[in-house]
Amino acid sequence: MAITTYTDAELLAWLEKSGPMNMARAVEIMERHDLEGLVLGEPVNVFHALGHWPQIGRTRMAQPPGTFAVITRAKPEEFGLVTSRFLHHYTWADGRERSDVHCWLYTALGDEGDETLAVVPPGPVLPQRESAPLTQVEGHRARASAREAGANTATGDAGAAIVAAMRGMGLWQGRVGFDHSVIAEVAARHDHPGAMVQADNILREIRLIKSPLEQALMARAAKANVDALNAVGQAVRAGAVHHELMALFRLEAAKRGNGAVFLNVDRVSSDLSRATIADGQTLMIDGVSQFMGYHGDFARTVFVGDPTREAQAAAKASAFGWQAVREKLRPGMRFSEIVRTGEEALKAAGHTALVGFGPHSCGLAHTDEPGEVHGGFWRKPDLILQPGMILSVDCPTLDTGIGGSAHCEDLVLITEDGCEPIHPLHEPVIVV
Repeated sequence: MAITTYTDAELLAWLEKSGPMNMARAVEIMERHDLEGLVLGEPVNVFHALGHWPQIGRTRMAQPPGTFAVITRAKPEEFGLVTSRFLHHYTWADGRERSDVHCWLYTALGDEGDETLAVVPPGPVLPQRESAPLTQVEGHRARASAREAGANTATGDAGAAIVAAMRGMGLWQGRVGFDHSVIAEVAARHDHPGAMVQADNILREIRLIKSPLEQALMARAAKANVDALNAVGQAVRAGAVHHELMALFRLEAAKRGNGAVFLNVDRVSSDLSRATIADGQTLMIDGVSQFMGYHGDFARTVFVGDPTREAQAAAKASAFGWQAVREKLRPGMRFSEIVRTGEEALKAAGHTALVGFGPHSCGLAHTDEPGEVHGGFWRKPDLILQPGMILSVDCPTLDTGIGGSAHCEDLVLITEDGCEPIHPLHEPVIVV
């Protein structure tokens, strides 16, 4: 079940036609939680559903959401979009020709409680002069906006548009999942007769099993992340400063079309670290960067000169433990079994270095999995591996006083009978 690789242009063209969400999985999870549908406002969830990052939202503009996606269990092949007429014209229209998305447009943020629908007015959204022909972008936006003209899906404000979309998509009477408090508040003000269910954890359940598009996006993100981290590893020298290596990772990730999330250098991830690398030091580098929201996660050990015997043994133990685990990964295996497999393999092989084994799903978040509620906090459940999951198993050494740190980590796709890396594998140690 090898992941097919695509060019960036092919991936972007795919996203113009479809959101990356695994819709079969979404239906399964909605059925499990007895949900008729989902109304989503968090930008990452709107993107997951529709392939569209809202320009105005908490993630990018530090504001409450103004664009919403609607999904129904009964018709998962159809979607709802709630956004302002301006943002529909100015952001959603760019590059898209989608008949599977029904739009509800509003003219003002807020919720006055007036559910009156109005016809989307004809004519340009922005003033249109006649002094020059429309540019390619202007022409495309004008045509996309004109297709909405005459539709009885315009409202005066965002709250009424959310209500109209829920009614239009058949969700008004039902049990509905939401991801932002403003959605529940709107439903309550308009006397929604069904139940509203906080769905953050439910959405993470959906994200566990990746669609083919998600797998392709993950492979693209992971490959660039691996190459960026290896470039940093090759640049490490005695005297290098932690924060300079972190800055270099941001640069190397950007060269490859990724956005850096963090780089852990010798167990340090603070951008303020002024620690320097010494000759003879062994150090882990663990880098995470993202492409279109999907995260690569990769770690290796660097020897700067001649390592101490203990550090060299620790690097061998980390790499050996990860290989032993990787050979055993399969559907049906629990997270706790992964930890036990690694620990038992090290003990049987006579390794004395202490290595921590930390499995986690990776996707639209670095740790992208549902949690168990524990005193108001989330803790990691003992998840069972399933085909379609993309997994990381962190294997850092935990001992101090050995001359440094070591780590080995790759991303793998769980297949029907095992696992396979989603990026090229490299030697566990970089020697400089």
